Amino acid sequence: MVAIVRGVPLALEEAKVDPAKRNASLGALNPLAKIPVLIAPEGPIYDSRAICRYIDAKGEGAGLYAGPDVWAILRLEALADGIMDAAVIARYELAIRPGNLVWQDWAAAQFARIEAALDCLEARTEDLQTLHMGTIGLAAALEYLDFRHPKLHWRKRRPVLAKWLEGEAATERMQCTRYSAF
Repeated sequence: MVAIVRGVPLALEEAKVDPAKRNASLGALNPLAKIPVLIAPEGPIYDSRAICRYIDAKGEGAGLYAGPDVWAILRLEALADGIMDAAVIARYELAIRPGNLVWQDWAAAQFARIEAALDCLEARTEDLQTLHMGTIGLAAALEYLDFRHPKLHWRKRRPVLAKWLEGEAATERMQCTRYSAF
């Protein structure tokens, strides 16, 4: 989405990852063997935040971190990133770990983090009125919740946030980057 908004061309390549098995070719680019990785002329860049900052810097004009309150942008970006971290951890715990080894309290703690973040966002929607890195990150995190954790039903208890995401989901940047069923 950042590349679309900032007009920076990218070529995407799918990489298979498994939390229990190291992907050697991915590990050659990122020692952590985690996605995403951006192969840039300066060398590989890893972590979503670093990649987004790199792409943002390559675009023309005011960037996605520009605005009257950069701390509000960074706070929202961090909150979106935290939602994603908790959602991915919960996904691994519930979908990947063998059933007899699932730690329900650990998964519940991740969902509690997500719920608290969503409650905070529902109460502070003024931070969502401008397109910036925080709103892009949040839209991606909320779409991931819908995709991987539909049983959360987060929209029922947060109508303002749900309405905001409906508007975001209709944008070209979201439509062009929708997840596939892999």
